[in-house]
Amino acid sequence: MPRQHRVIRIGPGIIRDGNALVAEVRIGSSRDGTQARKRERFPLGTDLTQIRAWQHGAKYDLITTIEAPAAKGSLAEDIPAYLAMLPDAKYRTESGWVLQHWIDSPLGRMARRAIVRTDVLNQISRWLDAGAAVATVNKRLSRLRKLYHGLDGVDANTPTDRIKFLREPKQQPRDIPVHIIRLILDALPDLGRAERGATRPSFSVTKIRLRVMAWTGIPTATLRRVRPRDLDLTQGRIYLQPRRKGQGADGVWVALLPEAVEAFRDFAAAGLFGQSYSNSSIGKTWRVGIRRAQMQAAAHFEATGDHSWLTELELLPPRCKPYDLRHSFGSEMYRRTGDIRAVSELLQHATLEMTKRYTQGAVSERVTAAIAKAAPAYASVKTLPAPRLMRLVKTPGR
Repeated sequence: MPRQHRVIRIGPGIIRDGNALVAEVRIGSSRDGTQARKRERFPLGTDLTQIRAWQHGAKYDLITTIEAPAAKGSLAEDIPAYLAMLPDAKYRTESGWVLQHWIDSPLGRMARRAIVRTDVLNQISRWLDAGAAVATVNKRLSRLRKLYHGLDGVDANTPTDRIKFLREPKQQPRDIPVHIIRLILDALPDLGRAERGATRPSFSVTKIRLRVMAWTGIPTATLRRVRPRDLDLTQGRIYLQPRRKGQGADGVWVALLPEAVEAFRDFAAAGLFGQSYSNSSIGKTWRVGIRRAQMQAAAHFEATGDHSWLTELELLPPRCKPYDLRHSFGSEMYRRTGDIRAVSELLQHATLEMTKRYTQGAVSERVTAAIAKAAPAYASVKTLPAPRLMRLVKTPGR
């Protein structure tokens, strides 16, 4: 009779059958016929870390390639139960938006109690590789941790334990000087695009929207919700509707710059209230303006030898985008007033910390005035003459 090899369990899903190490991964349930599994053999002596890495990769492949229904007690099924426990409606809605990313991930179809720390770390890595911001990933991790604590208790062991929040990289200033913004906007064509064989309109709707964003600091999401009743151009003011982004902000009436009033007059004349548009169209037009401004600056340099415009255009933020107009507006307001609270109200920020991130490229008027007042005192300071340096000459015999 052939010799029977004793099967030894090495770890979860890993056994030794005498000839090799066998790793197995399963998802779904055998009761309803949705179970799927993968098995792989490894030579004896293979590092267990390598085998566990294969298990996590195989589990991800099974979840993403096999259309299996969510397991009973899965993360996707438990999230609505957790949201129903939250008393605050606003926080409940925001948590639902954040946790939806976990539902859409492969972990959403896994049994919540079967999710381990490595699964969470792998999903975080996938989000970062896809280009998600560090702050966004930290928020998703925080809400998942609160979900486990809310359903299992604060003392329960969760897969989010010992996972530290990622350190956010220090953001560089993204503000653009006002005269450079004017240069880019002036470089954009005033005529609109002709569609379906029609003649080109005498105005560019995207340029009008960019002008509004530049002189108000309003983001695209808020601009889409502006209605005629929100504008009082006679008194030069606008009602900014409540923001849902982040911690949210209440609606507020704010004053408008003269350039903003003119931009909104064109906005109303073009009938742009309530019209939908894509952020990509705004971004493409903004990049066209930058390229045209660079071409004009290059022509100006060839004609006059003045390279100041070219130099300043080279200092634009990396991958400059229309949202940088919001940073620019906040920085200029803070630079002129030195009032961080007023800027925070203008930008509808929930915290001053967020406003400080938007205005880090600005030196406030207060600081500038303080330096200007102190400059004469430093200029009038009398200094002692520089000491004479004596050459040390080595005397013979010493």
